[in-house]
Amino acid sequence: MVDLTRKRVRLFSSDAGIPPTDGEVCEAKWQVMMIRSGLFLIAALIVLVGGGFVAAESPQDPTAKGNVPKNLLSLPGGIYCGAEPEGETHFESLAAMGIRTVVSVDGAIPDVAAAEAHGLRYIHIPIGYDGVDPNAGLSLARLMREIQGPIYVHCHHGHHRGPAAAAIACIAGGHADNDAGTEILRRAGTSKNYAGLWRDVAAYSPPAEDVELPELVSVAPVDSFVTAMANSGLAMERLLLCKNAGWTAPQTHPDLDPVQIALLVREGLHESNRHLPQTVERQLRQRMEASSRVSVELHESLKANRVQDADVLMEKLETSCTACHRDYRN
Repeated sequence: MVDLTRKRVRLFSSDAGIPPTDGEVCEAKWQVMMIRSGLFLIAALIVLVGGGFVAAESPQDPTAKGNVPKNLLSLPGGIYCGAEPEGETHFESLAAMGIRTVVSVDGAIPDVAAAEAHGLRYIHIPIGYDGVDPNAGLSLARLMREIQGPIYVHCHHGHHRGPAAAAIACIAGGHADNDAGTEILRRAGTSKNYAGLWRDVAAYSPPAEDVELPELVSVAPVDSFVTAMANSGLAMERLLLCKNAGWTAPQTHPDLDPVQIALLVREGLHESNRHLPQTVERQLRQRMEASSRVSVELHESLKANRVQDADVLMEKLETSCTACHRDYRN
């Protein structure tokens, strides 16, 4: 460090004790000014460089695009809802947001191991597209009474069942009334075609304190038909991605093999038919069997690389599924 005091003493005191000239005084002042300016610049650089290091070491924003499940919504009471978490990154981001409990209302079995690897607890409360059944409503009430937030609630896409369950959780926890609950559905883009979801959110009333509530479990015993249909739906979505990529692995999912995914669709529909309740209408059973046959043809076409046939069969299968969902699921 430069000693400014000694610098000034030397400049203003000659060996002979003669006062310095005006030129010497000006030179001394100029040198002091330059030294101080240099020290200021050094200090500024230290701050800038130090700030740069801090920014580089700061953790990535967990809510940055692509880091969290799709259709993420923040709701009252520390509740979030959205689509199913996909992969380690999504679970890691949810944990970074402070979430410790993930609730699936989908029919598919939750990925409990992936959640636990990031310190997250999974709770499974499956509901249908036709509405929130009373038992699920009781489970959501227990969730809000026993589990400390933040909580992430999801279905598959994050548009319909997940927001409905999250809205009921908000009502059960006293964070929203029924009107605010239906507003959550509007924000999430829940289709009016799922009239049962809108109906049950609008009519939900939290149970009394003395009502016995169901146990919260990580994997609920789900009807095999529901599970098979949920898995078939997921496989169909992935197969559509492959179709849009010209029956190749899409860039966003390079791990997808069209032939393998077509096989999953085929097996899923086969299992759905196998577990179809005996009480269903004959027409539904016939539609399911017809869709299963189309899925077999589609799989065989892709195995033989007959992509034009696959295009026709995929469109036929999509049309069949859409009509069946409209008439029996919605």
